[in-house]
Amino acid sequence: MKAFAQVAQTGSFAEAARRLGLATSVVSKRVKDLEAFLSTQLLQRTTRKVSLTDTGYSYLEYVRKFLDELEEVEEGIRNKTQKPIGEIKLAAPLSFGIKYLGPALSKYLQEYENVSIKTFLSDRQIDLVEEGYDLSIRIGQLKDSSLISRKLANCRRVVCASPAYFEKHGRPQKPKDLMGRNCMSYTNLAEGKAWPFIVEGKNIWQSTSGRFFSDNGDLLCEAAIAECGITLLPTFIVGKPIRSGELEIILEKYEEPDFNIYAIYQNRRHLSTKVRTLIDYLTAYFKDGL
Repeated sequence: MKAFAQVAQTGSFAEAARRLGLATSVVSKRVKDLEAFLSTQLLQRTTRKVSLTDTGYSYLEYVRKFLDELEEVEEGIRNKTQKPIGEIKLAAPLSFGIKYLGPALSKYLQEYENVSIKTFLSDRQIDLVEEGYDLSIRIGQLKDSSLISRKLANCRRVVCASPAYFEKHGRPQKPKDLMGRNCMSYTNLAEGKAWPFIVEGKNIWQSTSGRFFSDNGDLLCEAAIAECGITLLPTFIVGKPIRSGELEIILEKYEEPDFNIYAIYQNRRHLSTKVRTLIDYLTAYFKDGL
């Protein structure tokens, strides 16, 4: 049933096999055996795609309920032992993962020897349910979701540039002063070239102009240090060059609030011990903020 549910979710025997850690031939055989046992066809197979039959749709609803209940029972039994065990699939933003997760996860794994962690670093937003992740780290204001969030650390997103850039081009005093400056925007956010601020107690989106854009915050940080322009980035990326004097913050009194770091996980009645202990550990690890 797990093989069938994964194939139905992904629309691919190969992808289902990858997620289950099995050979594609094994997954295919298990689905065929299930169809033979039920004496009905659950999937339509073509050279291009796999889709559910009408019977397959109906059966999938029962399978998902059964597997969810089975997982809850299994996790409940594991939780009673209070010993985390198994693999955790964790997704996190690229720059954050590279800068911070290595030391944090290393210490966690030293404490919990029966847990393994598989990480995926990307700046795109991960779909935990569709892509089979246990936990995701997200940064910034969260959108409404059926998922559960827990704040791991305080963070700020600041407008900054090199002191030399400000000496040449002047220091903007208000958000509207950014127009005409080379504002280097992070392209993985929906707002694009519009930057968020609080002006007279109201949320505004200030349009900016610029000639340099990237989907990677570290690249924008290095460009700012090299006097290329002004950028808007979280402090976990620009904190060090700000402390060293390579970058200077402006427009602090107009900063947006609540740009924090969160752990995101699925809404389940029984959170697994392995995921719960990792969330608790990361919360303690990052308690002083970034």
